[in-house]
Amino acid sequence: MTTRSRFALAAAWIVLSAVATAATPPADPKQDEKRAADLRLRADKGDGDAALQIGYLLALGRIPAPRYGTPITWFKKGCTARSLAACHNAGVSYESGKNGANQDYSEAAAYFLEAADRAFLPSMYNLAALAADSKITSLDNREGLKWMLVAQKSAVQCPENPSCKIVTEDQKGYRARLEGRLTSKERREAYQLAQDWQPRN
Repeated sequence: MTTRSRFALAAAWIVLSAVATAATPPADPKQDEKRAADLRLRADKGDGDAALQIGYLLALGRIPAPRYGTPITWFKKGCTARSLAACHNAGVSYESGKNGANQDYSEAAAYFLEAADRAFLPSMYNLAALAADSKITSLDNREGLKWMLVAQKSAVQCPENPSCKIVTEDQKGYRARLEGRLTSKERREAYQLAQDWQPRN
């Protein structure tokens, strides 16, 4: 996958993740500032989705960075407060080198893994994609295939959702690439790992 198309996929996931947790009203500077102040109070009390929404508003340029910082700061804060979408968006930020994060595939994988372990479908898929593209050493091809299989098993439950369709169709061929690098024994092991996988609480 080219760098440009990876970034396009990452951008799609960041929008899907943020919109999934809270619909953002149309831009209005006064209302955005008021909303951000309220979100900050909630985030400071441990509301992960509020931290995610601040990061999203910053990423869209709707609130002033000098006052609120960078999106990655808020995505990480939201992740610490157990927002799976915030963990995922932190991963996307590190993968793309945007939102105040330096490009770092290992960091991206760590944040994706945090969300994937708790059954967040986009993070499962992005982990498999990073492994298929040989961007990380923390996952071998067998683990990458496991995440692809788990993601596809989850995605068949929501065929009407465009993001689920991306995973089931796998037009970039991540699954085939991962399977092609494994022996038949390793493929069987990956399938067993996927079958045995259970989300973490």
